[in-house]
Parts: sequence; structure tokens; C-alpha cells
Amino acid sequence: MKIAFLLAQCTTQYLQNSIDTIAKVLKELDVEIEILELNQIPYFNDKKTKEMDKVVRVIETCKAVIAVTHVPMLSMHGAMQTFFDSATLYSSEPFDKPILAITCSEWLGEVETADQILRNWSIIGGAEGQKICLNKSMDFKSIVNRLERITEDFYRLVKQDRQNIDSTERQLYNYLRTGQVLGKIEDTHQEKVLTKEQASIDKPMVEIKSFVDMLRQGNNPQELKDLPNTPSINLSTKEQTIKEIAHLLKKQVDEEVNEGDIERNKEFSAMNNGVYKRPTKTNLPQPHIKRLQQIPHYFIAKHDKSLEMVLKYTITDANEEGFIIIKDGDCEYQEYTEATPLVEFIMTEEALTEILSKKMTYQKSFMLGKLKVKGNFSILPKLDQIFTSI
Repeated sequence: MKIAFLLAQCTTQYLQNSIDTIAKVLKELDVEIEILELNQIPYFNDKKTKEMDKVVRVIETCKAVIAVTHVPMLSMHGAMQTFFDSATLYSSEPFDKPILAITCSEWLGEVETADQILRNWSIIGGAEGQKICLNKSMDFKSIVNRLERITEDFYRLVKQDRQNIDSTERQLYNYLRTGQVLGKIEDTHQEKVLTKEQASIDKPMVEIKSFVDMLRQGNNPQELKDLPNTPSINLSTKEQTIKEIAHLLKKQVDEEVNEGDIERNKEFSAMNNGVYKRPTKTNLPQPHIKRLQQIPHYFIAKHDKSLEMVLKYTITDANEEGFIIIKDGDCEYQEYTEATPLVEFIMTEEALTEILSKKMTYQKSFMLGKLKVKGNFSILPKLDQIFTSI
């Protein structure tokens, strides 16, 4: 994997230390780094340059981009702005990848500048990104762990290969740049221009209404009577249909109401009386979140890149089972693998939550009987080291 660094006036020692810290983490993750000095790009004059061509070619070969800029006077450095201005002359394909925006200010503007970089990147075709906002008033030693952590999070984001989401701003940008149509849906029901012969035919056009329109507007007997060749409509049909729908809804709700659930019965009774009360949040069905898929987010790759193991997890009360595979300094979740697991864990969802939140270690959970282990018990202390809380 290769990641490009876009540097705009990164001459201060503070920014250099930040770049070195991030580069060190990426190298430990076997990421190749390509440095691009944006101050070599000529001032934007609405023309492509060979310097910008080279930058775009390098970005196209990378999996992600890290944009680093000094923040003078509440805005990004001119070299970074020149890059985005020049990028408007190119297609969006080279920029369709994640970005990490790093800004550093001596007094104000680092947050606003980072947001502007992410917004500009999205408009020219980039994927979602993250940001690190620094200020020289911060003690650098106090932010080293934060830099390392965000870099690891960004690495995981890049590995996920998330698809780009088209935004309204990007559609407008494409329209202004190339004249591309703005998400227009072709109207297949265009109004027809009648010829004289067609207009002479005495057949009045009848407006077709949906069932919802009929319910909203009601049926005007005189209006229906005046329409030629319109079948007579029994006005009681609408009332009968509404009653049937209400009966089906009541039957469905009755089946869902558990015996003894007084509150929901009251709510349905109120609905029948014409006063509907929205059910409380606790009464709404909550989708189950698969916790095993979240385990890789807690993995710290820099501890031991040579570590290789397959872990099998079984969550008894959630009826969930899966495998965590650690290899080449990376960690991933799989629902099934043919590899033989080094160890198998059997636990409840509550026990897993306690372990991931660091309220309980693997060892202590095992000693207390909350965790059942099959296989190599000696790796429990190692797991407590390579997984952290978020």
C-alpha cells in the first residue's frame, strides 16, 4: 500500500515532528510513503502544468492521501489552495480515495481549515476523510499518542475500501465544470402536443388520481357525474376500504402486543380514539449490533507485527460466531475460515463488552468464569496487550 503526503509550507519543527510521527506509524504498518511538495506547483492560471500532472499521477497510484498544511491567517496555505484550484482541471477518478487532513496553526483557524480541505477533497471527487487539528500552544509530547491512534484509525479506513458517496456540491461542481446533467430523472410522462386532427376529437381528458389523492381530496359526486364514460363510484367504498385497513392494522398490532404489556395496549386504544401517541424509544425494536465485527477496531498493530493467530469467538446469548485473524500486523473479522483456530472463546455479550472496554481483562474474565477457553491459554496476556479500548 502507498500513501501520498501533500505538504504545504511544513517547515516548522512542530509540523515536522508531527509528520515524522505519522510516517513512523505508517512504515511500521508496511505502508510506502510518497512525499509531494506542493510549493513546486506554479500559481494557478487556469492551465495544466507539468508539475501538477506529476502530482496527479502519483496520487492516482496511491491508496490514500495525507494533506498537511500550515495555517496562516485563518486559512490554508496558498500552496494547498493552488493544488485544489489546479485539481479542478482534472477528472475526479485520481482523487477517489480517502484523505487525512492535518492542519497546524499558531493561533486560530486549524479546525476551519481542516474542514475546508475535507470539503474541497469531496467536491473534486475524493472519498470520506479524517482530520487532525494542531495548535503550537499544545505540548507536542502530549499529542504523540493521539497522532499515532488517529493514524492507525485512518489506516483501517483505507483498508476498508469504502465507496464514494456523491454529494449535491459535487454534482453542482461537475455541472459547472463539464455541463453534466444534475441527477435529472428522465420524465417518461411528458405532455403530448396534440395535432389539429387529434384536438378535433371530442374526448375530454380525465385526470387520473391515486388512491391517496382520493382520500385527501374526497370524491365530489357532481365532479364524477360530469365526467363522461366514468364508471359510477360507490362513495361507501372508500369508507369500507379504510375500515378494512384499520382492521388489518389492529390485528397486526394485537399479534405483536405481549400479554401483560399494558402501556402498548393503552397506546393502541388511544390511536383508536383518534389520539395517537408515539411509542417510547424503549418500546421500539432495537437492531442487534454484531460486536465481533468491531473487534479489529481495537487492534494495535504496532505492538507485534510478526504475531499470527486465528481466534474463534462464540457469543452465546447473541447467537453470534466468528473468527478474528491476526496476520502481517493487521487484524480482520471473518464469519468463516478453514484455518484451525489457536484458541476458542465462549462468552456472553456482556463479558465481551467488559473486555473491549478494558473493565475486564481476558485473564481476569477467565479466572472469574465469565470466559471459557479452548486451546492455548498462554496467549491471554498477549491479547490484553494488543487490544485497547476505544
